[in-house]
Formats: sequence, C-alpha cells, structure tokens
Amino acid sequence: MKEVTLTLEDESKSDWLFPNPMPFGLEPVMTQPWVRARFGLPMIYVDAKVVMTLYRGVKEFYPLLAPDQNIVASFSYNKDFFVESVTFYPLERAKEIQVALEKKRLGRK
Repeated sequence: MKEVTLTLEDESKSDWLFPNPMPFGLEPVMTQPWVRARFGLPMIYVDAKVVMTLYRGVKEFYPLLAPDQNIVASFSYNKDFFVESVTFYPLERAKEIQVALEKKRLGRK
C-alpha cells in the first residue's frame, strides 16, 4: 500500500455522508476534538494555508492503535475543523513526510 484516501465531505453536495462502513473505528463525521480524544496529539501537524485562492485546511498525522500501528492516518480538516478526508499511509512513508516537513521548516529559519 502506498496510500488510500477516503473523502468524507463533498463540497458540491449537501447532506452527503460517506456511504460505507469506516475502517479502524473511525466515524463518517469527525471533528478535530474527536480525533484528538481518540488518538492523542498528532505525530505531524501541518498548518492551514491558502494556495492561489484555494483554502487548504489543517492536516494532522496519527499512528493507528495496535494491531494497526504500522499505518498512519492523515486527517484533513475544513475551516470548521470537521474532517474532510482521511489518507492512510504506511508508517515509513509518514516518517519520510515528517523529515521532509522538518527540513522545510528549518530552511525557512
């Protein structure tokens, strides 16, 4: 597996819910407080930003709980901190992302 993304919020549709059962005990509607209550603090946190005119919300990466601890879930939030999408990565890929983000942050200082 390289990555798998589930889109939970479709901006073009109202009253739309993810149509299938959620994996790993997740819910079809989640907020940042719900995610943090379930998983604790994120291993990676990426601030919201505006690219051109598009808003890119906060993104947080959490290792899943045993027995799925080799998988990391990346939660992308909208402006109201509801989860828009969840992307699952192997733990090693998430560590690569973490190193790349840290290098980028250090390069700005």
